[in-house]
Amino acid sequence: MMTGIRVCAFSVLTLAVNQAVYAEGQSVAATTPGNGMEAGEVVVVAPKGGASLMHHQVSSGDAGTLLAGNPGVSLYFAGGISSLPAIHGLADDRVKVLVDGMQVSSACANHMNPALSYIAPINVGKVDLIAGVTPVSRGGDSLGGTILVESIQPAFADAAGELRKDGSLSLFSRSVNHSSGAAASASVASESLSFGVTGSIDHAGNYKDGLGNAVTSTYYDRSSLGLNLAAKGEGSLVTLKAGTQFIPGQGFVNQQMDMTSNRSSYFNLGYKGDFAWGALDARAYWQDTRHGMNVGRDKSTLPGPMFMPMNSHGKDIGYAVQGEVALAENNVLRIGQEFHRFSLDDSWPAVNAGPGMGPSTFININGGRRDRISLFAELESKLNSQFTTLFGLRNDRVRSDTGNVQGYSALYAVDAAAFNAQPHARQDSNWNATGLLKFEPATTSSYELGYDLKMRSPNLYERYSWATDLMSSGMVGWFGDGNYYIGNQNLRPEKAHTLSVSADWHDATRKQWELKVTPYYTYIRDYIGVNLVQTVAFGSTFSQLQFTNHNAQLHGVDVSGKVGLWDNGYGYGQLKGSLSYLRGKDLTVGGNLYHTMPLNASFALEQNLAAWSNAVELKLVGRKSQVDAQRFEPLTGGYALLNLRSGYEWKGVRLDLSVTNLLNKQYNPPLGGVNFDNYLKTSWAGMIQPLAGPGRSINAGLTFKF
Repeated sequence: MMTGIRVCAFSVLTLAVNQAVYAEGQSVAATTPGNGMEAGEVVVVAPKGGASLMHHQVSSGDAGTLLAGNPGVSLYFAGGISSLPAIHGLADDRVKVLVDGMQVSSACANHMNPALSYIAPINVGKVDLIAGVTPVSRGGDSLGGTILVESIQPAFADAAGELRKDGSLSLFSRSVNHSSGAAASASVASESLSFGVTGSIDHAGNYKDGLGNAVTSTYYDRSSLGLNLAAKGEGSLVTLKAGTQFIPGQGFVNQQMDMTSNRSSYFNLGYKGDFAWGALDARAYWQDTRHGMNVGRDKSTLPGPMFMPMNSHGKDIGYAVQGEVALAENNVLRIGQEFHRFSLDDSWPAVNAGPGMGPSTFININGGRRDRISLFAELESKLNSQFTTLFGLRNDRVRSDTGNVQGYSALYAVDAAAFNAQPHARQDSNWNATGLLKFEPATTSSYELGYDLKMRSPNLYERYSWATDLMSSGMVGWFGDGNYYIGNQNLRPEKAHTLSVSADWHDATRKQWELKVTPYYTYIRDYIGVNLVQTVAFGSTFSQLQFTNHNAQLHGVDVSGKVGLWDNGYGYGQLKGSLSYLRGKDLTVGGNLYHTMPLNASFALEQNLAAWSNAVELKLVGRKSQVDAQRFEPLTGGYALLNLRSGYEWKGVRLDLSVTNLLNKQYNPPLGGVNFDNYLKTSWAGMIQPLAGPGRSINAGLTFKF
């Protein structure tokens, strides 16, 4: 495929010790012009032969942390396997996340089951990150960028009559939360047919902070099973993937509720074909999720827990078809059409606690549905040896609707009647446009300029959460801040304009040194912010807020680079580094946007010597002083974390050892939210504090390939 352009990757490195990814024993940090990948993206892949990302699995069970070492990318802390990725301050539904081409929506009022929670790092084969300006063929219904995750791809025998057999077994443990797990895979394949099975289990207790204190409600348990069938023909590949996942419990320390059950099943059918006129990529998928929330095992032992069963049932169904046609020499046209439907029922069974929580079932979302139909076209042109352009246009028609609702009792009748009296159907026509220009005056430099318009319609909870009482509105929100949220049926789609430039200087081979600088600016009209309804004092002070359209802006700069230090009998050594600065403002109310990362940087000294790979990483995070006053977002102090990693692979056996937070630093992650469990310990009377991060952890993993 013709090398494309992607302006503003904002990251060319995968730096963190627990994020370094190896392909055939070498680090793959980013794409480079002329290497068969699309410039401007960050691509991390599994080792040769489809082995798992074992070194990462050693450090975390959360697939979101695969992205954490890249400039401009941060993570909202949620459950141990359910972080919410943010790109340049835009998080969760504002980032498009596809897992094997499937769009999976959070079927939870607290977004405890985001798309990346359905795949363990052990099963990831490739992660493709596009930050900032995004081609329309990769975007749609999002603002911040796109994350494309692929599981390990099927392998086939080399010749007719041969039978290929592959298998692996991985074991790992982490000391900070007494976690342990295992993953296994097996496949058998001929030259044209392949069948495989994967399975994994992962258990973690509560982690300890740098002072040795247990941080409650950070536990989780997870198991998954997947089946893969593939058929390869002359220039074509058909894949069928099916699987199931079960999470019997996952704690959420910065939420009032915990996950008490999450069962999901999926089918995913894909086709890729090469033809004389070009290439065709098609996919159809279905996923069913049944989710339960309540007070978990830790919160239930604390003073004043709110026992409140909450059940939701979500279904995602969709398809995507994209064709790529070579119109003439150095010109490629991509056209595509997509459909995605998310349906949701969210109800809260009555509790024997008087009229406040009974005798009827509380209906929060009744037959909610959000349909998106998309059509796009983009043209990529290589004008000459120095200039490449890409222009695209996309339309997403988004229609949402829901049925009538009810409360536990007559106490909720006024709110329910007001909601039911309104027409619920809404339809938006959202336009996306992208213009990219890349200039390569020499083999040692390149410059990129890009603009895009992105639009996103509200999700079902933003638009249809209807109750205004404190108890019910306290059950809605995925921000980890302890506040109370009310929906708004009259929300308009968000419209983001992003302008970015990027300069990349490097040696001719991109091996010895590289420096990339990318400033960007985003203006968002009708940003879905919040208006204050009332302030609530329960020892600490909280806000009841309603989703409302505001105007907002974000600007920042990402810097990344590397330099080779030695290439001799001690192997190959290099120093990598990155720095990110971000500032976000709500232009309507004049405050700061919620959960934006302060100034942060990473430095990593890496060595590769034959079968050995070693690294020392220093992560620096500045003081968070730009906070959202409406949400009483806590200030956090600056800190430095030191991590170590070493790995060795020999004859199909790989051993990984790492130490994260080597100096056992006590710190508060800027996007960690609040420690709601500690607040409950004071019977809702004490001051709420920011969440503490994990202390020192000694991690080990062992993988056998056969």
